[in-house]
This record gives sequence, C-alpha cells and structure tokens, in this order.
Amino acid sequence: MTNFEEYLTHTIEVAVKKAVKEATKDLDEKIRQATMPEYLTTDGLMEMTGWSRRTCQYMRDTRQITFIQHGRKILYPTADLYEFFDSHKIEQRNRD
Repeated sequence: MTNFEEYLTHTIEVAVKKAVKEATKDLDEKIRQATMPEYLTTDGLMEMTGWSRRTCQYMRDTRQITFIQHGRKILYPTADLYEFFDSHKIEQRNRD
C-alpha cells in the first residue's frame, strides 16, 4: 500500500467515525424520550428515583419538581423531571 493509499484510507476512516459520532450523539436522549411515558405517577417517580413517597411530597411542597394535580391524582411530566435531574448533575472531577 502506498503512502497516498494509507493517507486516503486514514482520511476516510476519520470521516466515517466523525459522521457516525455526529449521527448518534443524541441517540440516548431520543431513545429515552421515545420509551418513557409523558407523565409519571408518584409510584412511577418512586420507582425511577428510589425516593420515598414522603420525599416526593416534599419535592412537590417545596416546588422543586413540576407536577400536575387534578383532585387527588398527581402526575409528573417526565421531560421536566429529566430537566430537573440535569440541572442537579454533578460533573466528574478530572484526576490529574
């Protein structure tokens, strides 16, 4: 294989890797949005987060999470929950 062929092969590999990375960068988010229900009940929120019923109530009472209430029925918009989780994310520290 000549230098030009090696260069061309490398350039194509880099371009393909970049295209695949770009095409799949939001794939996890899209899969999550497609598979999650639009709203969760308190039981669903408890299952997803591991929070107790009382913690869910505290989060509602202090208006830390968005919820919808009709009578005794309480629903939590999943999009707002993920926004809440993302806003409270603690980034990993770089170890030098």
